[in-house]
Amino acid sequence: MQLSKGFHYAVRCLVHLALQPQNKGADLKTLSRAQAVPPSYVAKIMSTLVRGGLVTSRLGRKGGYVLRRPPGEITLLQVYELMEGRINFIHCQSVGSSCSLLPNCAQRPVWGRLQVAVESAFGATRLSDLVPRPMPNFSKEKLHVSVCP
Repeated sequence: MQLSKGFHYAVRCLVHLALQPQNKGADLKTLSRAQAVPPSYVAKIMSTLVRGGLVTSRLGRKGGYVLRRPPGEITLLQVYELMEGRINFIHCQSVGSSCSLLPNCAQRPVWGRLQVAVESAFGATRLSDLVPRPMPNFSKEKLHVSVCP
């Protein structure tokens, strides 16, 4: 399984917004530069996140994008489903799908367990889990790498 660029970029943009002071967002240019993603692609991603209710857009000179909810209330599963739709490893896992091999298929339960595991991991991971935190008691002066002769 490989995650799409759209999903990956959406998560990066959301983390960027989560790092902003409360009620201060980021504009399209800032997000584009900070994430090294073309502005047109960021605009498409942000439009999806606004329609999905995770982000609010503000117009005007001090406009931009702001998280609609606290980072602890946004899960990776919500972001994935907005950007990609429901997680679906193989066609026969979709609702209403029919397959002539279904009654005797030994693979379907394996893919189903994998799908449940990924959905569970994404559902348990909050945006706040991805926001970098300062390390306590860390200073550059204490950073030392020993070299063995």
